[in-house]
Amino acid sequence: MQYINDRDYEYIKNKYHDTNKPYDSFRRFIRHDEIFAEDTGMEYFAMKDAFIANDEKISHLSHHIRKATAFAFVLDNTRISCDSRDRFPAINALSRPLDYLQGKWKKELFGEILPEIGAKREALEKAGTVTIWPDFDHAVPLWDRIFTLGFKGLLDESEKAHKSKEWNEDEDAFFEGIRISYEAIIRLIYRLADLADRTEGSERMAKALRNIASNPPATFYEALLVDYFFFIICEHIDNMQTRSLCNFDREFYRFYKNDIANGVSEEEIRTDLAYFFIQFTAIDNYWNQPVYLGGCDENDVAITNELSYLFLDVYDKMEIFNPKIQLKISKTTPKDFVLKALDMIRRGHNSIVLVCDETIRKSLVNAGNSEDDARLCDIKGCYEYAIRGAYNIGMNYVNLLKPLEYALHEGKDGVSGVMGGLICPAPTEYKTFEEFFDEYKRQLINIINVTIEVNNGFEGYLEYINPSSVLSAVYPTCLERGKSATVGGAVQNNTNMMAGFIADAADSLAMIKKYVFDKKEISLQELVEILDKNFEGNELLRRKLYNDPDKFGNNRELPDCIAKEIRDTVVNNVMGRPNAEKRGGKWTCGFHVARMSYIQGRTTAASPNGRCFGEELSKNVSASMGQNRQGATAAILSATKLDATGFTSDAALDLGLLPSAVKGNDGLEAMYGLLTTFMNRNGHALHINVFDADTLRDAQAHPEKYQDLQIRVCGWNVLWNNINKVEQDGFIKQAEGLV
Repeated sequence: MQYINDRDYEYIKNKYHDTNKPYDSFRRFIRHDEIFAEDTGMEYFAMKDAFIANDEKISHLSHHIRKATAFAFVLDNTRISCDSRDRFPAINALSRPLDYLQGKWKKELFGEILPEIGAKREALEKAGTVTIWPDFDHAVPLWDRIFTLGFKGLLDESEKAHKSKEWNEDEDAFFEGIRISYEAIIRLIYRLADLADRTEGSERMAKALRNIASNPPATFYEALLVDYFFFIICEHIDNMQTRSLCNFDREFYRFYKNDIANGVSEEEIRTDLAYFFIQFTAIDNYWNQPVYLGGCDENDVAITNELSYLFLDVYDKMEIFNPKIQLKISKTTPKDFVLKALDMIRRGHNSIVLVCDETIRKSLVNAGNSEDDARLCDIKGCYEYAIRGAYNIGMNYVNLLKPLEYALHEGKDGVSGVMGGLICPAPTEYKTFEEFFDEYKRQLINIINVTIEVNNGFEGYLEYINPSSVLSAVYPTCLERGKSATVGGAVQNNTNMMAGFIADAADSLAMIKKYVFDKKEISLQELVEILDKNFEGNELLRRKLYNDPDKFGNNRELPDCIAKEIRDTVVNNVMGRPNAEKRGGKWTCGFHVARMSYIQGRTTAASPNGRCFGEELSKNVSASMGQNRQGATAAILSATKLDATGFTSDAALDLGLLPSAVKGNDGLEAMYGLLTTFMNRNGHALHINVFDADTLRDAQAHPEKYQDLQIRVCGWNVLWNNINKVEQDGFIKQAEGLV
């Protein structure tokens, strides 16, 4: 691997997990204890037992203080490691020891404090109607504040705010949690510095650690250490996912320029960056660790600079897929930079997603944000976005096929037969498609209302489950208000709802209109009976429905108009509604599905578009699997009819391209043309898989030949060999439909 020698690479790739063991998509929760010396701290389970026992002694105190005390105990006692083969230290806590407290308090909340909300949530998830959970998975700190103040500066700012006025008991506990946490962070950094001092070959690391323990970072390497260190502590110990490593070329450029001016070679900077990248490849979070490049300055000129190019170049030469890269592309982004990224994508770097700057800025301004806040917004998670200093959350995945099941079954679930929707007419009673579609929308609105009711019911208790001292200290508004980021302390505190499988829903409704009401080839009651039997004995009808050309993603009027009406129903009934009173924010929405294509697909009945019971569902605003038959431009035209400027969450298009279509200069220009069309039509995010069905079939049959083959799955990248056969079959099916 370029920039990292084989000896170092072998050490780092096994630093967090034993890569010789069978792959586990959640192995980030599995420790690799061998590298940690016994004299650097307590054995993991003994440490965990000790902080649990200590927590029982202070159970009368605020959750802020209890969690911060446990957090400090872990930082003071967990085993650590510094090694000359690595430029970054290791902390033995990737298995999230504080999960114990979060799990305990979550169980109390849904089992004892809010049992009715807990029961509703469980029923919705069991049916696959809505998947909801308390969201601590999409935080982005104010990185410029971290780099400007450092850990000691953040502590000092918190202490200053605490002393600025009289606070009530809960607010005092909030500040005390920050003090306990940040003093522990500083102690841990000094502990690591002392260990690095005693480790031959780690003298540079020791000096850098000692500086960032008491000062803001001064060099590019020190800034990388701060970034890495905050990520590990916030995500893996304090249980608040850090869903962006920052706007890298904006935040790190001053450190880069300063190092170059002080005689640091570009090769040294490249090498430091490579060792930084490899940490996240080794940690190997299944959904990858995001970092983004790009954006514009106050004059709407792209901020792309020499560090932007260097970043991509190092990443390209390393041939890795984690961290994943989001590129904030505007009309002023240099074409050669975009072409460089597109060339990487066509050569297999599917970990790059292209996010359209103008679209997200329009959507944020349309929702009432300022032009400056919109311009500086963070890209986070898969391709979501939010203004800086916001704590916008929302794990609320609505299944757009469930209201169809309810409309077809008099309000009952199409799989279990349990009443899950509103009582409605029998299939024989609908006289027109418009009547039926109105009922579908009525059922959808009810699901939306129930989702908001359930989520608003528990979201005011997020602080109860998981107080956020480490993250909250970074937000000035939290310090000004004496409130956690999870309960209204951030500058913005919105909640997002994600409506999934819009292609499947639109296609199914289009088939009902076409064959039941227009052509009258089958009655609605007969269709329901066939669906309930999962097309058994009606394979010819299933194929007819599946192969019908009127499918979303092909620029066809019928399904696209239906999809737009579904989109409007969601947007008009979600955007701007108030969320939990304690949070004081609003509801937003989008069309992201994550892994719900598989999870909710398992409990979704056969659908009128020819999909069978349990099969995977469509992804994001893409065509149903295997249905994009008119090429990439048609897919873009369909997706962009949904107008992503009308809501402030994601509407990503997963685009599949054949290798033959992107070969040579003409192929690269064709990719650029597709992106330009997508941007000009207010598309939100575009990510591209370049593959053909023959290659994927061969990879399935001969996995040993395709160790590095990457696949983009909704919002993250995985190696082909690390997904199961069912998911592989889905991508083969998609590739077979490419033209």
